[in-house]
Amino acid sequence: MQRMTCTLAMTAWLAAGPAHAAGVAPAAAPQTAGPDHTALAAAAGAVAGVVAFNVLALGWEAVPVVAGYARAGQLTVPAEMSVAMSRIYAVSSAAGGALIAAQTSGPDASASARLLTLGGGALLGVTAFNLLTAPLGTVPLAGAALNAVPVTVAAGSRLLAAGSAAAGAAASVWLYDRQTGRSFPAGYAASLAAGALAGVAAANVLTAGTLGTLPYFAGSGAVAGELAAPAAQAASRIYVIGAGVLGGLAADALYTPVLQWTGQWGSR
Repeated sequence: MQRMTCTLAMTAWLAAGPAHAAGVAPAAAPQTAGPDHTALAAAAGAVAGVVAFNVLALGWEAVPVVAGYARAGQLTVPAEMSVAMSRIYAVSSAAGGALIAAQTSGPDASASARLLTLGGGALLGVTAFNLLTAPLGTVPLAGAALNAVPVTVAAGSRLLAAGSAAAGAAASVWLYDRQTGRSFPAGYAASLAAGALAGVAAANVLTAGTLGTLPYFAGSGAVAGELAAPAAQAASRIYVIGAGVLGGLAADALYTPVLQWTGQWGSR
């Protein structure tokens, strides 16, 4: 019995480690001091998500600038390729606008106020992009003349933009939190992503009468139906960002009471 007691005592001593044996308190967990770059992580992840989806689904021809080299010798750009490049322009310009707007948000602003600021900046960013690049055509640096885009394909592309951007942003924020020790509420992030996607889907039904046809493979843009005018195709970038922002704000309004009730809201 005495031998067993000594063995258990030795095991406990080894498990506690040298610091405990020496009477030294364990080191405290690292603090999350420093500026919060969650918005930057989300913006970068959103752009990366759209680009990654385009490349995986359609190849490098679906990326602006690179498309000009990848499409050497071709006279026209298929509809699924032009809307894919437009997705990158929409999300990247919105991300840039949101990050600029984030600089105007004070550290004491509520999460809902910050979200409204970011959403407004995103909408201004994509609008500014359309105005500044109008002389370059509907889809700048596409590499060739654009084929006409069916309305259903343009609508479906908005869903792909919202989905891939939301997935990329969520993954990027998760990685950022893992590296910094922060903890953005996963439920809140999921609700914002779902709200943005639902907002785009609702806008598609209201403006085009359909959820759309997803142009996610080569040749998927060649469908029968009404064709979108070039100006409408450019405006589609504003539609997807505006609808996504409204959907995200609606999700925030529904989710905020839950966070307040559980006590998580004050930590963000």
